[in-house]
Amino acid sequence: MEADPRGWPDDMIAVFAALGRAMGEQQLRPEILARLPQGQGAIVEDHLVEITHASRRDLGEKQGRYAIEIRGGRWLDGGRWTFVSGELERLVRLNGR
Repeated sequence: MEADPRGWPDDMIAVFAALGRAMGEQQLRPEILARLPQGQGAIVEDHLVEITHASRRDLGEKQGRYAIEIRGGRWLDGGRWTFVSGELERLVRLNGR
């Protein structure tokens, strides 16, 4: 999807905002995920958000990847997005403030 926030669902904009608050001025690193609010409704009302990281070593690739999954009423089957590390950080900086 595009960097333009109109191209992202409102729920993903809420996730970008939560990541932006957790990151502050730092670069996105896997340890920052521990700073995010946890549990049902903590980031997206009435939904569970799970953000995971797989390292480049674990993947056998040049870059690590983050996966964001939203589960709940609006996402009955779950919404899932995968990003390389730099791409997610860029989206958070553009849309999550």
